[in-house]
Amino acid sequence: MFISSTLIAGDCTALSVVDEDALMLYHRYMNNLPRWDLENIYPDSERFHSDIKKADQAGKVLVKLCKQKAPLRELIDAKDKADSLVINITSYAEAILSTDTSNPSYMKAMSEAEAAAVRFQKAEDFFTRAVAARKDEFECEELSDYQLYLKEILTESEHLMSSEEEALAYELSLSGSSAWEKLMSSITASSEFEGKTLTELRLLASDKDRSIRKKAYESEIRLLKEHGIALASSLNGVKGSVITLEKRRGWKTPLSRSLFESRITEEILDSLLEAMRASLPSFQEYFRTKAKLLGLKKLDWYDLFAPVGRCEKTYSFEEAKDIIVSSYSNFSSEAGVFVRHAFEHGWIDAEPRKGKAGGAYDIFFPEARESRVFCNFDGSYDSVATIAHELGHAYHDSVVKDLPPSLSTYPMTLAETASIFGEMLVFDHILENSSEEDALAVIEAFVQSASQVIVDIYSRFLFEREVFEKRKKGEIAPEKLSSMMLSAQRKAYGDALGLKHPYMWAVKSHYYSADFSFYNYPYAFGELFALSLYSRHKEAGFSDIYKDVLLHTGMEDAALCALRAGADITNKEFWEKGLAQIFSYSERLSSWL
Repeated sequence: MFISSTLIAGDCTALSVVDEDALMLYHRYMNNLPRWDLENIYPDSERFHSDIKKADQAGKVLVKLCKQKAPLRELIDAKDKADSLVINITSYAEAILSTDTSNPSYMKAMSEAEAAAVRFQKAEDFFTRAVAARKDEFECEELSDYQLYLKEILTESEHLMSSEEEALAYELSLSGSSAWEKLMSSITASSEFEGKTLTELRLLASDKDRSIRKKAYESEIRLLKEHGIALASSLNGVKGSVITLEKRRGWKTPLSRSLFESRITEEILDSLLEAMRASLPSFQEYFRTKAKLLGLKKLDWYDLFAPVGRCEKTYSFEEAKDIIVSSYSNFSSEAGVFVRHAFEHGWIDAEPRKGKAGGAYDIFFPEARESRVFCNFDGSYDSVATIAHELGHAYHDSVVKDLPPSLSTYPMTLAETASIFGEMLVFDHILENSSEEDALAVIEAFVQSASQVIVDIYSRFLFEREVFEKRKKGEIAPEKLSSMMLSAQRKAYGDALGLKHPYMWAVKSHYYSADFSFYNYPYAFGELFALSLYSRHKEAGFSDIYKDVLLHTGMEDAALCALRAGADITNKEFWEKGLAQIFSYSERLSSWL
């Protein structure tokens, strides 16, 4: 029996031509996938709009209290109340829109939530200036838990222009850096080459057929080169705006602000980069091993994501649940209870369907003190690992859920700690129960992912640092950007890679963010921080130490958080422990040669 273009598993998934056995398998693994339950977040639009009004009112109350010079703790509590409402509103709007991206009412809700957040920005600015002006009152017992929060407010205030200038900068950004960022997104999302979009071409990077990968790579390069002038103009526009504004706000460099927002020092970044740089020969040896496993003399760029081995195991959602709950429980009974609760109480939206966005994320609702996990489950190992990853974020949320936003908001450097840790728990569990062929595929996929986070991120950091230096002197031509990109890649990949990618600067949207520069090293920090902690996960009592680290990610800078686990992140030896975890697996790959 054959079916053509039949919609199954609800109303969402189209299969072109499927035989009866394949259809039976599909039903077995894909039917009854859950959709999340948001009823206790907002049961109806009336409650949602009521909270928008409450958020507006909370912003007005905050400004009023600032003008009245209310006690600092009262001001912070009022700010937390407003933050909680704004976060709840925007999180809900993002959540519903991602499940049905073309739903007009969801788009309207998103617009209303964003407008509420913009209105609140004025109150936030007023609060920052008002609190900073009272720095003599910071040192008191009542505010002991808020010292980092207050210190950061003071630093932010020292790097603000006047209220009028900040308001003007924001308005100009709408037709300046934000417009450049949108242009880049529009070009990369809508441009096509021979009927394929850039996204479709990039997805072919993991095709098992090398000729398909090569053709897709060549098409991608040609497509990006065609739009090189516009994309270079966008990058120059964003980086030029950042340089001008950071200088006016008193930041030494764009990297200085990035380090502040990441809650690390330059010394810590240097120790991380030193460890990454020292690890490059080992990663380059992995690339050579992968080339041999693929039957090649040397990898080219389009071989980096080529699959090695075959992981033929397909998981039902129930099997995924059992694996994840078991993996978490073996580490911590409390974490196991938490992830089981998430599975059994409608916290996960796993069903792929028409209109639903791709990807995966975890999102927290502070008013309900609950998280939700968004994903598109397809029965693969990657799908299981993705849920484990996102539930790690959710577990982190649960650890800090009783803290206000001022004490629970953590930087990007620490944001991936619990997610990578959770993913590793499942990775090891699955590896222990895999066949030889499946183990090869699972291990190689892990090392390949790690190589991107360390090797490619290192090249991206080098490139962006040079972009800022060159942009100070004038605009940078697309050909020069490509030359700089290749230079950075040569330093990272060495001679282990043949053809490289001169237009990676045009692909990565992170370069085009005016709000956060150097949107690269935090990924490497997060990966190695989590893996270094994970190296101790079997130690008696470590689950309590781990939870304590997570609890303080919003109250302490990264160095103090690490000290709770007895770690010194200014020392490259800490990062080497994380790298050792990666190489313990990459070295196993040679046994398949």
